[in-house]
Amino acid sequence: GDAKSEQAGTHRLPIMTMEENKKRPKILYLHGFEENSGSPKPASLRPHVEMHVPHLGVYLTHRNSPIRYMLSSPYLIGPIILAIFLAKSTLPMSNKILGCLLAGIGIVIKRREIIAAGIRGSLLKSLNIARNALKEVKPDAVVAFSWGGCLACLLLREGSWNGPTLLLAPAYELLLQKAMLPCPLRLEPKDSQAPHKSVLLIHSEADQIVPFDASRRLAKENAFRFHRGK
Repeated sequence: GDAKSEQAGTHRLPIMTMEENKKRPKILYLHGFEENSGSPKPASLRPHVEMHVPHLGVYLTHRNSPIRYMLSSPYLIGPIILAIFLAKSTLPMSNKILGCLLAGIGIVIKRREIIAAGIRGSLLKSLNIARNALKEVKPDAVVAFSWGGCLACLLLREGSWNGPTLLLAPAYELLLQKAMLPCPLRLEPKDSQAPHKSVLLIHSEADQIVPFDASRRLAKENAFRFHRGK
């Protein structure tokens, strides 16, 4: 993604006539980490479809950023409170330095848990936004990229969505592992025997962020159509 400015709400193509609107497929686009409705992928689809792009707000400066949830982790708050307490105490300076050093070491030791809390909080919040968008938009198809691709996989897994889906380099395995959440490759809901309809997964072997092999495993396990992108 290249555009980083926060844009709230759902953005849709202006409707020229009711007849034209009937001919346009209704697409729900779940964007990537740095994307928004003006990014190249949704912008390229907009002339051809009725496009809906709910703002997930997950970029670093946005309202659902992982940083926000990292700052609420007890593994981070505890050592910070301890360091502040020591700084204001009447203890000898050597004790203050030792205490602050131990607090810093504690943060380093628990860094994976702190990062997991951030990604987990942001992911679950954006998943709720995606669920609400599904109910509101009632799309004909879902297109999802990277972070949004992970959300689409979760929607398929929980049974909230079972329609035509285009997954673009979905960060399903990557994000769930970093968030320390369960990551079953099989996405069919436990109470459903029906396979997912029309899911196409596209991923480039040159991707430096989301592992290509993770997408290949996901596609194989769920019998998704899989295309190796350039």
